[in-house]
Amino acid sequence: HRDLHSFPTRRSSDLGLLPRADDPVPTSFTVLAGFEFKAGTPLPQEVTDLDGKLVRIQGFMQAEIDGETDVEAFLLINDACGCQGTPKLNEIVYCAMPDGQRAKIVPGVVHVIGTLSVGEDKEDGEVIGIYYLDVSKIE
Repeated sequence: HRDLHSFPTRRSSDLGLLPRADDPVPTSFTVLAGFEFKAGTPLPQEVTDLDGKLVRIQGFMQAEIDGETDVEAFLLINDACGCQGTPKLNEIVYCAMPDGQRAKIVPGVVHVIGTLSVGEDKEDGEVIGIYYLDVSKIE
């Protein structure tokens, strides 16, 4: 048998203290939009468990202002919403690009990777969003 000292050692620089961009937690609007949202009601555990995590989610890009194509922030909306009417708050992820970077709004389904923040964001007492994503990559 081999003793522990004969195994290759890893330097701390090999440990990857930052999450690797290729290891996001896959999630979907099935989870994010899979409940009836009411302001002030606790969000489901499976949703709050994603807070602060690097995630990968697919949906449709939508500019916050109609007609914009080169943006610092965009909405990712549920690909199952049929894009008729206004998506519910739990069918929208507000996505922000890294400082100094812009995204092109593209048609069709995209996969967005980034760090998800979960929780009610209020403006003048009204909940205006639940999901915010700091984008690291769009595929």
